[in-house]
Amino acid sequence: MANLYNLKRFDLNLLVIFECIYQNLSISKAAQTLFITPSAVSQSLQRLRIQLDDPLFVRSGKGISPTTVAENLHLHLVENLNSIEQTINITEKSNLKKRFVVYGPQLHASPKLIRFMNILLEEPNLEVVYHDTAAETDNIEEMMNYRKADVVFTMEACHNRALVSVPFWECPIVLVCRKDHPRLDNTATPEDLVKERFALFLSHAQQVKEFRTTHNVAGLAEKDIAFTSSSLMTIFSIIRQSDLVGFVPKLMYEVLKDTLNLKEISGLSPLPTFTIYMVYSRASLSSPIFSDIMKKVKHHKFIHETDI
Repeated sequence: MANLYNLKRFDLNLLVIFECIYQNLSISKAAQTLFITPSAVSQSLQRLRIQLDDPLFVRSGKGISPTTVAENLHLHLVENLNSIEQTINITEKSNLKKRFVVYGPQLHASPKLIRFMNILLEEPNLEVVYHDTAAETDNIEEMMNYRKADVVFTMEACHNRALVSVPFWECPIVLVCRKDHPRLDNTATPEDLVKERFALFLSHAQQVKEFRTTHNVAGLAEKDIAFTSSSLMTIFSIIRQSDLVGFVPKLMYEVLKDTLNLKEISGLSPLPTFTIYMVYSRASLSSPIFSDIMKKVKHHKFIHETDI
């Protein structure tokens, strides 16, 4: 790792001026290229000579020629300056590897989310980092404002002019238990469920709070809630290994039901469908890479063109 203190003490602009002198072998031409005065170039060269304890360029006929120290300095600089330029232009289309950070639910929660991830993976110079939002306590708007994420999938719509928040997919809910549950068949009435205890998904999302109050199909009291977790996989696991009953996303249930030996309980009034939103910063659209990704998202009709 670079010694940042030593770099702080060194004026890196001197290296840019040196490289320009080397390429032109002329102080006046270097000044024209950099749009500064020849005097400023000469002063910078003198400072670099003192720093490196070498003349760097010596007179040769009517021009100048580099010393061996200058030759070696150029060999190392030419590649490093190119890397610095690419780093500065990281939002442009370049061969530099870039991280794309996504926060969202467990990936198998939706095939649509998997297809979005595949769009990202089509970019050869993109490294995708995926975080489970259930494990994060940060406010979504703060995450976006501090550029901790490129895209966030959440049940909370964000009403912030700096952010784009659009519906991405609808998530239907089903009631499930283990297949060999001692009391429940594939159908049940609210009266049947009064006798059961529940595992519930723990979330601060308004949609989840409203579900617990307005879709209380079993007349749930606090005493009926035996287990809560912010992890859907933990909810599935505890239902599999106990007599608890739980509300879970239908798509995740379809993926896991055979592996975990679960069954759906029907016969109740219609259960709600939660909306999952895609949230990203409007400023991100200035990045060609991000803009291209959003165009592909629109092309696959994940969101409407007017939403982008």
